[in-house]
Amino acid sequence: MDEKLELQRLVDKYDSDLKYYRSKKYNENQLRIDFLDIFFSILGWDITNANGKPTNEREVLVEEGLKAQAGENTKKPDYTFRLYSDRKFFVEAKKPSVDVSMDNEPAKQVRRYGFTAKLKISVLSNFEYTAIYDCSNQVDENDQVSNSRVKLYHYSDLVKNIDELKSLIGRDSVYSGQFDSEWSEIENKILKFSVDDLFLKQINEWRLLLAKEFLSIKNELNEGKLNDLTQNYINSIVFLRVCEDRDLEEYETLHHYAEEKDFKSLVEKLKKSDKKYNSGLFALEYIEELITNANSSIWTIIEQLYFPQCTYSFSVFSSDILGNIYEVFLSERIRIENDGHVIIQPKEEHVDRDVVTTPSHIVRDIIRNTVTEFCKDKTDKEIFDSKFADIACGSGAFIVEVFQTLQDIMIDYYVVNDKTKLQQLATNTYKLKFSVKKQILLQCIYGIDKDYNATKACSFGLLLKLLEGESKYTIGRETPILPNIEGNILFGNSLIDSSDGVSEGDIFSINPFDISNYKFDVIVGNPPYMATEHMKQLTSTELSIYKKKYKSAFKQFDKYFLFIERSMQVLKEGGYLGYILPSKFMKVGSGKGLRKLLTDNKYLSKLITFGSHQVFKDKTTYTCLLFLKKSNQEVFSFYEVKDFKKWLTREDKSVLSSVYETKNLDSDTWVLENKTNDILSKMFSCSKSLGDILGKDAIANGIQTSANKYYIHKEVKSDESYLYFEYEGHEYLVEKELTRPYFETDRSGQDQFFTYKDVEPNSFVLYPYKKIGSHIKFIEYEELKTNYPKLFEFLHVIEDKLDDGKRSIKPDPAGPNEWYRYGRSQALENCDVDQKLIVGVLSNGYKYSIDNHRTFVSSGGTAGYSIINMPTNCKYSIYYIQAVLSSRYLEWFASIYGEIFRGGFVARGTKVQTRMPIPTIDFSNFSQICKHDEISDLQQKLNSTYKKILTAESREKIILERQFEADRIKIGGLIKELFNLGDLDDAVPSIVDLYRTL
Repeated sequence: MDEKLELQRLVDKYDSDLKYYRSKKYNENQLRIDFLDIFFSILGWDITNANGKPTNEREVLVEEGLKAQAGENTKKPDYTFRLYSDRKFFVEAKKPSVDVSMDNEPAKQVRRYGFTAKLKISVLSNFEYTAIYDCSNQVDENDQVSNSRVKLYHYSDLVKNIDELKSLIGRDSVYSGQFDSEWSEIENKILKFSVDDLFLKQINEWRLLLAKEFLSIKNELNEGKLNDLTQNYINSIVFLRVCEDRDLEEYETLHHYAEEKDFKSLVEKLKKSDKKYNSGLFALEYIEELITNANSSIWTIIEQLYFPQCTYSFSVFSSDILGNIYEVFLSERIRIENDGHVIIQPKEEHVDRDVVTTPSHIVRDIIRNTVTEFCKDKTDKEIFDSKFADIACGSGAFIVEVFQTLQDIMIDYYVVNDKTKLQQLATNTYKLKFSVKKQILLQCIYGIDKDYNATKACSFGLLLKLLEGESKYTIGRETPILPNIEGNILFGNSLIDSSDGVSEGDIFSINPFDISNYKFDVIVGNPPYMATEHMKQLTSTELSIYKKKYKSAFKQFDKYFLFIERSMQVLKEGGYLGYILPSKFMKVGSGKGLRKLLTDNKYLSKLITFGSHQVFKDKTTYTCLLFLKKSNQEVFSFYEVKDFKKWLTREDKSVLSSVYETKNLDSDTWVLENKTNDILSKMFSCSKSLGDILGKDAIANGIQTSANKYYIHKEVKSDESYLYFEYEGHEYLVEKELTRPYFETDRSGQDQFFTYKDVEPNSFVLYPYKKIGSHIKFIEYEELKTNYPKLFEFLHVIEDKLDDGKRSIKPDPAGPNEWYRYGRSQALENCDVDQKLIVGVLSNGYKYSIDNHRTFVSSGGTAGYSIINMPTNCKYSIYYIQAVLSSRYLEWFASIYGEIFRGGFVARGTKVQTRMPIPTIDFSNFSQICKHDEISDLQQKLNSTYKKILTAESREKIILERQFEADRIKIGGLIKELFNLGDLDDAVPSIVDLYRTL
């Protein structure tokens, strides 16, 4: 039927009996059935799940069943509209006798729901009026009905606005990604500030209030005890407050105690709750000592959990949002300063490191590819006999979602096989009986974490999730209500066993845990990312164990490598693993051990990469989803997400993942796109690697002084023998012989380093070395003192900076007076040559410059510079090499083998440069020599033209730029002929297009 016609009939129906619909006899439940269900069906939504989608992916959740059982105190929106299992907007229904166009309270109510759930918009409707509200703003007690209202439709206007309504709140809009585009401005506001920020700020204020009070009563409390106490008390109060909104407790009970300052009743309530709920949530120490007066900070906390001081709604405060908040909460701890004041500081392992939470849509996609896949075609008994784990669970974001997914899977199973395990809420809508949910939790769910407070937060989130959707009517009178899950959420270090030789002195800090006693069917999570240098600083004892214990602990490995290896060990045969990880393990040298482990075992089943798209809020991390299955996987699928929004809406399902044979992977860099491999194969067929042409020693990193601030200076003036410079307000001079020209990146951010511009040194580096024959020799202390007194004098000015015990010098100094050596001695010979190429390692094109000044540069991992030298016996011109390296073909190659960074920067370190394909020239073939020389001459001309452009007047500049561009196009055509890719050539993007997509 035509949508407009159907909607017009609905409007006519309402119009035909206005008086009745507006009367108090006509209730909200009738309105939903008669009008709102049909209205949203016209907008494309499957309200009753007539299409039979699995419970986990129902488009609409309807709450009338729960509301009917629980009564008026259940504060929950009537409809939740979803994209698969992600909430997109709520609809709150009111009977037509409630004027939603003028009444302030319903508007504040629906806004609080949306704000708490971090939704962009939500809808308020009595059908007579339908209002859409921006939910990014906090709700104030004095807000008017129009505050944050972005649309208001009278029922008589619905038909003419149907297209607009479909684009704003229609089903197809949500499932195509249009919905997010329509409301993108609101999404940007949520990214800057949301309920997470507000609630975390409140929790931290509560922690400080409680900590100060606890110390005033019991000043012998240590920091560990203080952190545990504050977390336990906050958890208990928040838990009871959530239960009130879910009608498990009498509404506003706590608020009443706070108004009366009735500490005796509160103490009694907490003690009764311990018996009623059990599970250790209310086993609060010092309860009668700490809650004993009318001025207790506990009253402040309680009052701030109710509107108007509380702008969120606990009925929709989902466990994943609470988990995100606790993830950040757990990164900080209360510290007692020397003067007795209490402060909150990041834990040692989080100093200078952002804490990020995994977006819920990523969590759910990982679970869909692991838990859901594992459970396919299994009986309830088989699922109950299975174990699902996160072995670095943190606050429990993953494991709480696993618990929800298992519930949904069981509902679908019992709908077909045994409805006695279910409670029906509405048409095609069921929930598991409470006893079945408890059984899933106790038999199937496991979490392990090294942080004790994390295990408490995880348990807290799971127990709240267990009670989600429950009321006193669905739970019944069974006590204690909650199960004891101490055997499920475990406090320990998943990576280290008790048999790993941990000393008695380290046992509490390392906390070894024999995870090998467990076997899991599914492991999911976001394991800790921690580079070797951080482990060395923070957990050096653990690091030494890791190096002995794990095959993936290769060179500068990352901690997440170990979690992958450990998970493979404790998975059952046929088990699944799903992790979100930095994608660099596929490329970096230190990932070689992990890549070998994965390919040798043939467990890789699926890999999804996100390119340079940033999955984590405010954090630059290039990520992938890794899926393993512990059985022989002959093939695996690979997909690179180009359009993140299309991936979220699964609109890209028409684009099949590439399928690869596992045997084609090894410990070398993984290159997975089919067309990419075809292009690379053709490029290599007519080329040799740069390392083979020049010799691998010709490609090297720049120098590493390990103290550039003190070695590198700007020349103020010079004479025949000395260079003059300023340091800390004083002028010094040093022997010119012991300096070298140096190129330093402009600190203003305007790097003048460019392929067509020859390198011009802009500073100098102190150089306590001299060349003897073909070798560079360090100038010993006495020789320096005798022959180079000015440098000797200045080095003593900075001696405390160079000889501070922290600067790394390798190889280790042989005597006490080698403190002024560079941190590393490599690359000195490579820099000190007549002509070379200098490469900007981290760049987005055109960073291969000729140096004719013996200029030194510094290395710096993925940043800094490297050097390409031309051996004297090499027949290739340096300009030919420069031209090829600067081409779109080699820039594309760098993006395949190098690490990609935010903003489209690609790190092309020496390992990438060494394998770069350079079209070979047969120097016995005259026509090929001519091609080589033409490219070489054109490149030289481009460099010369560009130099003129920099100083040209406006009129000349225009002509020179036109000539430059024409020659650049010409050289591009010549290099295209050399690679001869045929039809594949169009798949290699221009440099501009390449960096637009990275």
